[in-house]
Amino acid sequence: MINISDIKVGVVTLEESKCEFEALQGLALCGVARENIEIKHIPSTAKAALAALFFAEYTEVDCVYIAMPEGLEAVRERLAELELQCRMPIGTSLRGFDDIGDMLRMVQLQSEMVAKADMEQRSGGNFRLN
Repeated sequence: MINISDIKVGVVTLEESKCEFEALQGLALCGVARENIEIKHIPSTAKAALAALFFAEYTEVDCVYIAMPEGLEAVRERLAELELQCRMPIGTSLRGFDDIGDMLRMVQLQSEMVAKADMEQRSGGNFRLN
């Protein structure tokens, strides 16, 4: 299983703000190493889903945290769809610190399940002959 300090997180925010500071603080409190956090500033909340997609497609992050002061309710459904499409946890500042913890635990779960699937493939799968 991946250590929290090794998880790579993309942070999407409008500009240097209190939300960005709180996201960095929350990630650090959870144990994410600062060098594993990449921040991108976007022009509006409406572009949050697109920025999360860019992180998933063009970077090596394990998850994305969207830190916005307001307006995330309007894109919440799109973010949920995107999370499934990209197979990458996406957290938001709607739930703050709780969402950061949930997002990181989901990365760990995904890592654990991928490792188990890889091991089962190498050992011949789940099929057993009696």
